[in-house]
Amino acid sequence: MDRTEVRDILVSWVALSVAFMFLFEGVGIPSIEALLIYLFIVAVSFLSHEFGHRQVARKYGLQANYEMWVKGVILAVVSSLFGFLIAAPGAVVIHQRGIFSGSREKLRNISLKISIAGVVVNIVLGILFILLNFIHPIAILGINIWFRIACINIWLAIFNLLPFPPLDGSKVFYYNRKIWVLVFAIAIGLFGVIMFL
Repeated sequence: MDRTEVRDILVSWVALSVAFMFLFEGVGIPSIEALLIYLFIVAVSFLSHEFGHRQVARKYGLQANYEMWVKGVILAVVSSLFGFLIAAPGAVVIHQRGIFSGSREKLRNISLKISIAGVVVNIVLGILFILLNFIHPIAILGINIWFRIACINIWLAIFNLLPFPPLDGSKVFYYNRKIWVLVFAIAIGLFGVIMFL
């Protein structure tokens, strides 16, 4: 991981943490404690999503790095001030495609796995933290930590599955619509579970 990637990850992480804090806790003078809680929550959710893409790509021998989108970082923070959040601060970019030797089908399968990896990570984490919340909920400063992590992971899964470029969902939908429908249905189902908790 080079300095540019570390910088891009850190800036995106902090910006999204602030954006989610504004979205859930309201705009005001944030406490250091609340910010630390959201830094932890977003690390578990957003960073896991991006590293999911990155690690699957690297598994296939590809050079993949997270790159920040400055306009996306600004959009995330600004949108959170208005009660919604557009979370597209950057993406994992693949720089080397020469490794894709073989059939077009192999290329599609590898691209599908890379595209869906982050969403699958969010869904798995969403399920895990829903269960943790049932078993032993933890609240700090009135923030139900496990529940909030579950909410953000499921929300990230649904948002990223929207079939519009440059979101992951547009690629998954293109490569395999049946898988897109299945994973989207699971994410919506989990959102329904969260709504009743």
